[in-house]
Amino acid sequence: MFGWLWNGMARVSAFTVHEPPHSGGSRLEQAERLLFVADGFSWRAALFSPFYLIMRGEWLALLIYAAAAAVLSGILALAGAREDWYVWTVILLNVVMGFEASEIKRWSLGRSGWREVAAVLGRGQEEAERLFFDAWLPTAADGPREQIHAAALPLRTTAPRVESAVHRLSERLRSKFALKS
Repeated sequence: MFGWLWNGMARVSAFTVHEPPHSGGSRLEQAERLLFVADGFSWRAALFSPFYLIMRGEWLALLIYAAAAAVLSGILALAGAREDWYVWTVILLNVVMGFEASEIKRWSLGRSGWREVAAVLGRGQEEAERLFFDAWLPTAADGPREQIHAAALPLRTTAPRVESAVHRLSERLRSKFALKS
């Protein structure tokens, strides 16, 4: 009944495709250097936030995490909060990290000169890669392809749709959970 919860291949996932700086060479050589970053919640980042950032080498993000924890702890101390509020604050901070882990990865790649070239959907990373490369790599019969089909749309066309969908969801949640006076 709930098999789709445990089977990551059963649901569609979104990935962004990143190209390293100075990616010369043939299209096939470029393809070998592309990086796919999954969208979505990261349980590892949520459960082990500081260690996750250390293992990934995200030093600036770790500094921001520590500063946010210190500021929030300071605010709680000034407010005279009980000790259990500190635990809830760390839990909240870790949940935010779980949601933002992929965005932190994209941000770090962008700072290093990597460029987002597309967004692609698939039932797991293997299918997303296959769909992207089917559209991106040339075939022997038809030469280089200039367009990427609907499964791997360029970012400039998918970003506004994603933003509007998130905005609509946000408005629905605000209206549903609005505090009534």
